[in-house]
Amino acid sequence: MNGFGAAVAIVFGSGLAVVPDGLVVEQQIPYAELGWPVTHVDGHPNRMLVARRDAPDRQRILLLHGRAHRYEGWTDDELERPIADLARWGVARLVLTNACGALNERAAPGDAVVVEEVVDLQVAPGAEPPRLAATGGARAAACAGALSPWLRAVTGRYVAVPGPQYETPAEVRWLARFGNVVGMSTAPEVRAALRSGQSLVVVALVVNRAGWAGGHAEVVGAAARIAAGLGKALLPLTDVAWPDGDGDAAQATPAT
Repeated sequence: MNGFGAAVAIVFGSGLAVVPDGLVVEQQIPYAELGWPVTHVDGHPNRMLVARRDAPDRQRILLLHGRAHRYEGWTDDELERPIADLARWGVARLVLTNACGALNERAAPGDAVVVEEVVDLQVAPGAEPPRLAATGGARAAACAGALSPWLRAVTGRYVAVPGPQYETPAEVRWLARFGNVVGMSTAPEVRAALRSGQSLVVVALVVNRAGWAGGHAEVVGAAARIAAGLGKALLPLTDVAWPDGDGDAAQATPAT
């Protein structure tokens, strides 16, 4: 039984934490009180908000403002725990957002990429890196359309790397073999969601071009400029992703 009465949760990446338009916050809970990893990276407030739609159905949605990262030393179990707890509470639908860098011309700073597949280079890949199914193909195109009034949106692949260093130009050329955007998160959450049978939409917000010589402060600043559009787009996105309220767990199967 879901003690929060929510079927949908949204996870926010670096500098992206907003309260989506159309939601009213009822409660705020620090991650530490939930036993979840607490990050010390700027742009991650480490709190879960219990919110409800300001509409007749008054549907509750959980907002996870921030996430921990593998490069901080957290184990897989610790990184996956928030998603596992959401599943245990009955949250069947997830929107995962992150701030990322563009690897090729398919995406540019300010764009949103609805991620169809996560290529996981955070683990030793062997001959071929693990590929995790994220947003289903037809759903990905529909979700990109839902975002497009507020953000230029495309579909693509996200490459998850360990971090915390940013990519060199040579690394960008190599990583572009695997996907369109790159970042340092999301893969553990996708793994946990697939294991739990939760329905996923993954949205990567492009804050820079990979290989650029900036730093985290610039990433957070660029993400904050995107966040206003993201806040307007998120509820329309969930309505398009799950128009009948069905979690559609059948899509949540690992890619080969």
